[in-house]
Amino acid sequence: MRKMALACSAALVALGTVTVTPARAEVTLYGILDTYLGYTNAGGKGAQTAMQSGGLSASRVGIRGSEDLGGGLRATFDLENGILTNSGAATDSTLAFSRSAWVGLGTPYGEFRFGRQNSVLLLMHSKFDAFSGGTYGSFLHNASTFSFRYDNMITYWSPNIAGFTFSAGASLGGQTSPHDALNAYVGSIDYQRGPLYLGVSHAEQNGANGKNITKTTFAGGSYQFGSLTGYFGYYRGNNLGSNISTNVQGKYHSVYSLSTTYNVTPALRLAAGVGYAQDSSGQDNNAGEVSVGAFYSFSKRTLVYGTFERLVNRHGATYALIANGPITPNTPTRGEGVTGAQLGILHSF
Repeated sequence: MRKMALACSAALVALGTVTVTPARAEVTLYGILDTYLGYTNAGGKGAQTAMQSGGLSASRVGIRGSEDLGGGLRATFDLENGILTNSGAATDSTLAFSRSAWVGLGTPYGEFRFGRQNSVLLLMHSKFDAFSGGTYGSFLHNASTFSFRYDNMITYWSPNIAGFTFSAGASLGGQTSPHDALNAYVGSIDYQRGPLYLGVSHAEQNGANGKNITKTTFAGGSYQFGSLTGYFGYYRGNNLGSNISTNVQGKYHSVYSLSTTYNVTPALRLAAGVGYAQDSSGQDNNAGEVSVGAFYSFSKRTLVYGTFERLVNRHGATYALIANGPITPNTPTRGEGVTGAQLGILHSF
């Protein structure tokens, strides 16, 4: 990362000279560049080999910063745009900062942020998955459906209190009739103590008529046993807008994930996982996935990775291997499975 330290000087104001304690400001340029070769063979559609961006982590470039305002206060901001490293294009050409654009105020009692921000479900589901919520191997990512981020969001992030942290937020739809149309509400709570890490998050979205149309919940945990770490993830969402092709309004689908990592050496990490998606609509649109992967770090900033996975759909389910980038997956025909493999490189700065 490149950091630029900026200092404020003393100022002359009104009828006299007032000495102002110099405030420390810091601006950081950062980014993640992730490119991979992906192979998928989807039932009913055939095989596909392609270079893509965002296998393990979505590629992005951003600027974040803070300023010490004194008295325990600090100003914060983050501007982040998604990019496609395989083509050089922006992930969303209609937005200057597609991933994040917010300004905040930090206090000794927590931080308030205002603007376009990531969903708490997006932030949490990557914590309780051996594949970090990315690659073809993350069934939590492949089978869960939720809003990745929200515009016009107000959030509060608590300090750590005896191992607990929590957040809450609301995205304002800006409508008049009804006034709560398109509003969204999110919240999360984490607990971390020693090798144990637990968390739960929830999000709800109103429709144009002000009535709630989507509800999503994620819960997970991890525990480290020396070089071995075990993960559990659970997702529940209503079928409206889910990956199930025959949605039944008012019904839900649940996703269960068990995965583990083992550090063979400080540089080499192996991963394996199984997942299952259960449809409660009576359509039996279930799915399952088995995945393995390896991650080798050349340094703290550069790693290579490879994965292999098999996803099986039942009846009307059309789950696909979608990795962590804005790509069009090789979606199988209804009830057919997908076999996939990836080989990628990631560099962060």
